[in-house]
Amino acid sequence: MKLTNRCLNVLSSITRKLAYHQKLNQLYKHFNRMALALGAEPIVTAKMKDNTKILVDLSTRTERVSFYTGKYDPELITVIHSLFNPNKCFLDIGANIGFYSVSMSHLIRNKKATGHVIAFEPFEGNYLRLVKNLEINNLSKVCKANPFGLSNKSDTTEITLREDFKHGANTGNAAIRTSEAMDEGFKVSPIKLERLDDIWHKDFSENKSIDMIKMDIEGHEDFCLDGGQEVINKHRPTILMEVNKPYYEARGVKLDEQFFPLIPENYNIYKQKGTKWERIESLTVCTTIDNVFLIPQEKLSLSGYHIFEG
Repeated sequence: MKLTNRCLNVLSSITRKLAYHQKLNQLYKHFNRMALALGAEPIVTAKMKDNTKILVDLSTRTERVSFYTGKYDPELITVIHSLFNPNKCFLDIGANIGFYSVSMSHLIRNKKATGHVIAFEPFEGNYLRLVKNLEINNLSKVCKANPFGLSNKSDTTEITLREDFKHGANTGNAAIRTSEAMDEGFKVSPIKLERLDDIWHKDFSENKSIDMIKMDIEGHEDFCLDGGQEVINKHRPTILMEVNKPYYEARGVKLDEQFFPLIPENYNIYKQKGTKWERIESLTVCTTIDNVFLIPQEKLSLSGYHIFEG
């Protein structure tokens, strides 16, 4: 191991113990830039707070913070841990390198439960790292990783390798092509897409019922919902969904008109407000990049769901 990487490991063992503060992220960014300039290997092991390990690339904005903090979306992951029934299925749609898949699989194993995680990641670089991260945590039997994305039709298309890839990384944030203006200057890669309704009946029908879905696919969530109407209406899972307004605006999409026909009956939508989640009547109140929970009314009385108001 290079001396610079040894120094980084010592540093991260200290920074993981610090309380989170946004200004620290800038400090980590400077440390990171200096270490890479001095020749540090960019692929390192992030030791997460739940005792799992994630191979990350320090040259990507999305991944580097976890190396210094041992966390990734800690508030959201804490919430879904409290809601998820570990004896059922968790779908990770847009799994990237596996932060959610590893965490949820680890939860299932720790509880000695019978559930599974099914992950979908269409970009090859991310998929290969996802598989590796499952392997190094001995979670490959808990999580099934699939090298395709979910949409409203079976298709081959291109994905745009966005900001994380500018410095030579092989993993990071990627989005199905949206508009010439948004995609200009970025490389693209071919990917495969399938419909949830098609592949569930073909390959996963023997699995337990779907209790929860995490969906973060950079402005393609509406297509995914459209292609999974039968499965979602049958299983009625809780859905954690990103709302990335710039992608939808680039497509000329009006959020409520597009999404409301795709959300099953008797589902409520919640947006975070402080430590609680407040019911909303329109997706237009979301910030530029936000997260919402779509929850069937019959689940609101279950343990853990008290954080949802209204």
